[in-house]
Parts: sequence; C-alpha cells; structure tokens
Amino acid sequence: RSSDLSDEKLSRLAQEALRQGFTRFKVKVGADVEDDKRRCSIIRKEVGWDKIIMVDANQRWDVEEAIQYMKNLAHFKLHWIEEPTSPDDVLGHAAIKKALAPFGIGVATGEQCQNRVVFKQFLQSGAMDFCQIDATRVGGVNENLAIILMAAKCKVPVCPHAGGVGLCEYVQHLSVFDYICVSGSTENRFGFVMNSLGVSIFGVVV
Repeated sequence: RSSDLSDEKLSRLAQEALRQGFTRFKVKVGADVEDDKRRCSIIRKEVGWDKIIMVDANQRWDVEEAIQYMKNLAHFKLHWIEEPTSPDDVLGHAAIKKALAPFGIGVATGEQCQNRVVFKQFLQSGAMDFCQIDATRVGGVNENLAIILMAAKCKVPVCPHAGGVGLCEYVQHLSVFDYICVSGSTENRFGFVMNSLGVSIFGVVV
C-alpha cells in the first residue's frame, strides 16, 4: 500500500516498476487528501505524464465527498477513480461519473456487485466507465460471461478485479474470453496478476 511508504521508497518502487516495463500505476486514496496529493505528486514525477495513474478509494466516501475529493486530485491527470462510494449506489456512481467527466476522470466499479442484474443497472444508467467483474463474486462463469456481453453492448471496457493468488488464476480466462470472443480489443483494459509460481502448479505469467 503506497500510503504506508516513505517518499524515498515510493520513488524507488515507481522507478523499479518503470524499469520492468509498467506503464500503468494505481494508488490507494481517501484517508487524507494532503497525503494523497503528496503520494500522487511523487508517482507522477517519477513516471511522467505519458503513463496512466488510477486511484482506488475502496468505498470510503459519500457521493458529494467523492466528487470534491477527486476534484482536489484532478490536476494529477488521473485515469479513473475505483469504488468511490457504496457499491450498491448506482445513482450515486452516475452522479460521480457525470461530475468528474469534465476532468477526464472515469469511474471504475463492480468488484463488489453480487449479480448480473446490478451490473445491468450500472450499465444501463451509464454509471460506470470501467466494468470490474470479480470472478468469484457473482454466480460463476456463465454469469460473468453475461456481464461481459452486456458491457460490450454498452461499450464499456471490462477490467476484471484481481488480487491474491487464486483470483488471478480465474480472471485470466475471463479476460481471454473477452478479448477473443467479444471485444477483440485491449484498449482501456487494465490489470496485472501477481506471479503465483511456487504457489499454483501452473501460475500466471505476465
């Protein structure tokens, strides 16, 4: 978590990631706006303005708080705010999305959505810019495929939520399905799965 890192370590990690070829970076935000400014400033300075920075609030804010907080960070050229408010508040996400669109900041959400019906509401109401399915949150593969198809119909890119070990093994298959059978595109589709070699028999390799 970048919020626990010193300036020096944050700079070093950003430089190391650049050397490894990373072009997209995500920062946890929401606890302290001044500290978030400090960390976003360091990362932006290290990676430059041509790389993508996304931020994740993990549902910390109410709707108006999310809008005002993100306006304070907008000058860092942020690509999206992930989970800005309660994952059940479809209309709240729509309001945030509308308010942040002039700043070029998208809204990413979905990892806590429980079924395809909630995703349908998000997509039909235009409340998300990036659809973050979770391979284990909804009712299995078929439900996730339905969500991927709905997202394609609404022209919303699918960026599966992943973390830990086992979840990363699941989402690679959903991403491949999306790419080969549905979208045919990697544009605006972000994600990285940690190398689980030594934990899984056939771990993901990026």
